[in-house]
Amino acid sequence: MLVKAVRIVPPVPTDSIPEPWAMVVRSLDQSPPLLPLLVFLPCLPQSASPINPDLLHLLQMRLDMSEADWRIALYWVVKKKWNPRLKVPIVRTLVALFEPWAELLFRQLELCEACYDALPSVNTRYHHAAHWYGQIIQEAKRLEAKIILDNEGGGKTPIVKERYAIIAAFKDLQNPVSLSTSPHLHCLIETALRLERCDRFHQQYWKPFLSACSRWTQATDQKTCQEIYIEGDRIVCQSGQGRAKLVLFRLT
Repeated sequence: MLVKAVRIVPPVPTDSIPEPWAMVVRSLDQSPPLLPLLVFLPCLPQSASPINPDLLHLLQMRLDMSEADWRIALYWVVKKKWNPRLKVPIVRTLVALFEPWAELLFRQLELCEACYDALPSVNTRYHHAAHWYGQIIQEAKRLEAKIILDNEGGGKTPIVKERYAIIAAFKDLQNPVSLSTSPHLHCLIETALRLERCDRFHQQYWKPFLSACSRWTQATDQKTCQEIYIEGDRIVCQSGQGRAKLVLFRLT
């Protein structure tokens, strides 16, 4: 997401979405708090010296960029699920770059619906499938915010390797999702693995989910997917180790 585009992505329209899904989409699409760093500051590296205010400003911008990316992904999910004619309001060349990620989010939504309907035991934990899905997305957003604030810039290779390992575990009918950091997604995978033996569930929900995981990982490994991090007084992006960096924003 280019910094200049963050301010022009309008809220996701929900008029075509049935309740309670519309309520959950609206909650996921809320603008970030005025000072979200006040919430996330404990995640920042501990230091005896005061935190540089310029660093706080850049971190705030990265969090806002992340929120814009999530909003665009939500546009895609709504388009796939409820409104095929919905236009994603960004430059056309960028729209397709978000589709593999949005396809995975859409397949997670489909899993939530199928798993919630199939296993009444799950109903005691979540009010409805939309509630479950909303919790999954919120915990994913929190994890991404922590990565942004850690600002380690380790490159895409470790991320891609980890995702391929997760996919391999899924194919072996194992659940590698962390219960401590992603309890709601962990619950979804556990439930899906219990239903996977059903041929209809496997073909209609589990297999498309695995395919979406693979597509998202392959897309991340492409040059068009770039790692964004803070370096000194600027926000930069880089498609891989040793490749040239593009400056997205520089403090003046």
